Amino acid sequence: MEHCDLVMKGGITSGVIYPKLIARLATRYEFKNIGGTSAGAIAAGACAAAEYGRHNGHPQAFDELAKLPEQLSEPTTPDGRSKLFSLFQPADALRPHFAVLVRALNTQPPDAVLAVLIGLAGMYKGLLGIGLVLGSLLCWPFVAAFSPATGSWQTSVLALCMMLLVAGFVVAGFNRVLHGRPWQTVLLAATLVVLITLLLAGATGQAVRWHQPALALGMVVVGLLFLTLLLTLASVLFARDLLAGLHGNFYGLCSGQTPTQTSEATQQGLTDWLTAYFDGLAGLSPEDGPLTFAHLWGHDGNDPTCKRAINLEVMTSAISQQMVYGIPFRPGTPPFYYDPEEWARLFPKSVMDHLASLRQRDAGSDGGETASLQVESPTGKPLFPLPRDGALPVVVAIRMSLSFPVLLSAVPLHAIDWSLKESKIRRQQRLPIPAKRVWFSDGGIGSNMPLHMFDALLPGHPTFAVNLKPEHVDHPIATPEQPDNNGGRIYLPNDNRGGRQRYWPDPEDKTPLGGLIGFVGSIVNTMQNWRDEIMFPYPGFRDRIIQISQRTDEGGLNLDMPEASITALGNAGEMAADRLIDRFHPEGGQQGLGWDKHLEARLATFLGTMQPGSAALAPVLDATIWRVIVEERLPRYSKARRKLATDFLEGVQALGKLGQPRGISLDKDAPRPLAQVRIAPRI
Repeated sequence: MEHCDLVMKGGITSGVIYPKLIARLATRYEFKNIGGTSAGAIAAGACAAAEYGRHNGHPQAFDELAKLPEQLSEPTTPDGRSKLFSLFQPADALRPHFAVLVRALNTQPPDAVLAVLIGLAGMYKGLLGIGLVLGSLLCWPFVAAFSPATGSWQTSVLALCMMLLVAGFVVAGFNRVLHGRPWQTVLLAATLVVLITLLLAGATGQAVRWHQPALALGMVVVGLLFLTLLLTLASVLFARDLLAGLHGNFYGLCSGQTPTQTSEATQQGLTDWLTAYFDGLAGLSPEDGPLTFAHLWGHDGNDPTCKRAINLEVMTSAISQQMVYGIPFRPGTPPFYYDPEEWARLFPKSVMDHLASLRQRDAGSDGGETASLQVESPTGKPLFPLPRDGALPVVVAIRMSLSFPVLLSAVPLHAIDWSLKESKIRRQQRLPIPAKRVWFSDGGIGSNMPLHMFDALLPGHPTFAVNLKPEHVDHPIATPEQPDNNGGRIYLPNDNRGGRQRYWPDPEDKTPLGGLIGFVGSIVNTMQNWRDEIMFPYPGFRDRIIQISQRTDEGGLNLDMPEASITALGNAGEMAADRLIDRFHPEGGQQGLGWDKHLEARLATFLGTMQPGSAALAPVLDATIWRVIVEERLPRYSKARRKLATDFLEGVQALGKLGQPRGISLDKDAPRPLAQVRIAPRI
């Protein structure tokens, strides 16, 4: 069976695209390297687990994975919510706030604001009810002045009715302001004044007099001010309780665990479900689990010369350090430490029991630490090293990559700051060393589409990448959907000339609020995606990226997608896999033409960058200083390595001079845009 690598973009619920895509690719390919971010990391973990299962007694693993979109679309809650929605279960203290915020899903910004305000009114209905009654007291003098002969009881009832009428106007008027129609609000206010005047005149049996509209207007103004104050109070209470709840739940509405004190405890939370699901795909029993990187690699990872049978890598963001990391962590990355009490709030018992069994192991020597080093939190609690080899559970890596801000709790770890004098002194005195907290959040913050993963100058097998993007205005998604580039759902370049143009949606500037939200969102998206987006049009990348378009109500934060949308996205993934197989696989419709063209583009790019780069180095290497450094200033080099370094420099210099006599350079006919050779850190 042919080998391939697979890299998948993040996107929260957009991850329902991946199961059928992976399962269909698995019919023709064996996965060697698998990577992703956020929801793409979940798919990568499931793919790795299924690949392990396929080779270890569970040959139906990918068939099981292909059924996941249908399983996620099934209603599982009393109110008909899908399995997908039920995976995101808020902490008990944040359950009312979650219910208010999810009202904004699948709506445009103006409608979302109004939906949240209505939810806010429902959450504090007692406060608002009492407030309306008290507010009616402010309307009482206006009603009394309107009809002095009316009794107190009737006046009170009329005042309350007028307050309710003003409240209805506030909702309707605010809705029109949000949708950019303030003139309708003015017209509505005038209508309300006339309506109140007529209603009060009719209720009290009086003829309309000249001063009564002024009383009605005063009633509207007073009621509006009081309701504004009331909504402000409710918003302050909501924000206060929300912030307190987020702070106590690691800055997330949902921890990922299954709640223990609610009726929804019968439905597993995201992390608990992922742990069991990965183990099931891998064919592991509860006694064998949880699935670890050692299972995937086929060894414990302590010997760097051993190749990994299945290589899984995901991205995470250490926001406290303003850093992004790949997990498993690269050699040389300083160790991180965890607090078992904190992590027990994020991971199931099977994972915590596994980690507990490793606490006596050597944490490694990165950063100069030893196995006997005692590390404690700022509050003095003992901390334990996070496994850095194959013992790390796969679900830990996935959860550290999937921590969408505010929706899912961040993952707390700790690290020693060796730049502090106190750390060095306490180490010398063999005292416990306090470690700083490091918050790990969603991997998509730093790289939502990690195209750099598994990229090779001259690849031995294809590395497919799956990009998720908005629907193109000129290429709407056809109904029924079509599996070619004309259908609007999926796009794969037919040759090396395609895939250069990048589409971006037109900014939404019709309303002030919508424009501001879109503007801020674009800033965040630019900070998040520019490193990935800049690679898309380059040769050797663009031809292996399958693009899948999504409608505005599909994927992303649409936690309550209907069954039809989940099914459509799942089928889109399957169509995308068919396109990749058809173009790249030797037995596909194009008999591997895509792979042949990819190799041509890669080689031309390699030659077009390396040859000019070598030519630029040739005159620099004429200086004798480089040989002096090799021979005299690199004491760690053995005699054999020193000889190798000298020969290598001479070889590079000779390569750089190859085209000089004839004035030939291989960058002239290389595919465009042409990349450059530079030293870059390993993430």
